[in-house]
Amino acid sequence: MNIYLFNPENDMALADGHAGYTPPATIQQMRHDLAWLPKWWADDGDFVWDGREPMPTLHEGDEIRPWGWSPALIHQLRTAGVPDAFLPTDDEMQRLRQLSHRQTAVEALAEFRREGIAQDFICGESALCRSKDEIAQAVEQYGEALLKAPWSSSGKGLMRSTATNCDEWARRILRQQGAVVVEKHLQRLADFALLYLLDGHGGVEYRGLSLFTTTDTGAYTGNWLAPEGEKLQWLLQYIPPQPLVEVRQWWERRLAQYDYRGPVGIDMMLCPDHICPCVEINWRMTMGHVADMLTRQGHTGRLLVQYIYGQYCAEVEAFQ
Repeated sequence: MNIYLFNPENDMALADGHAGYTPPATIQQMRHDLAWLPKWWADDGDFVWDGREPMPTLHEGDEIRPWGWSPALIHQLRTAGVPDAFLPTDDEMQRLRQLSHRQTAVEALAEFRREGIAQDFICGESALCRSKDEIAQAVEQYGEALLKAPWSSSGKGLMRSTATNCDEWARRILRQQGAVVVEKHLQRLADFALLYLLDGHGGVEYRGLSLFTTTDTGAYTGNWLAPEGEKLQWLLQYIPPQPLVEVRQWWERRLAQYDYRGPVGIDMMLCPDHICPCVEINWRMTMGHVADMLTRQGHTGRLLVQYIYGQYCAEVEAFQ
């Protein structure tokens, strides 16, 4: 039996890093309203835990599969009676938290550029800055830039270098998280991702493309549900096939080096005649993975996540 649960506060809980983290009220509501979400991919005999009802008794071979792992979730599950044998150890959790730091994405993008993979079609630059002076130097080098907190959730922890309160925001993030990531501003045509499953022993399974939409502030709004070939053909309007193949193959090699088991989503950006091959790395479930599973079940159209009449909802909307 697999135990599934939807904990959308995961990235913010990782940023906090403490067992007693309490998410904002809006995120608590999202978790409550969408607690049923894993029913879309759970099998018969699995259990979807909403955090309120009793946790079922676990037996050897059972597995807990949350949206993502954090010290706060481990504490919550222990409080619910889950034995430590079914939870990541403190060392494993610390490694995953460090892996989820945006430094991992900065290093991956830099290595990608150094190796010259599909270099005529690749864009994007980023730097991990640990002081106000380093931030200022990176912003001066890139011109208009986007500043990001090392740990943050979708649409959160971002600041444009042109914002009037940018300096104050950067000082706060430096004080709280010890660093700020500065990315060169890119002209975005669309967001997309490559989806993978890792087995923790060097095995990497490519699951497919994710074409998704976000707000101007980066908050997720929806995914395109379509066969892989249709999504690929849409991208090929803007970029030749070979760079996409090289990017996918490079990530398969790179991901095999990490000590991690579970889903991964590599967020990328489509720009005019170029792609940025690493905007961020999600070491957890993503809505792209949800869209992929729904597509494999035969659904087409759009997966939408919306806040309507005071409640969060997720639905599949067929194309008209």
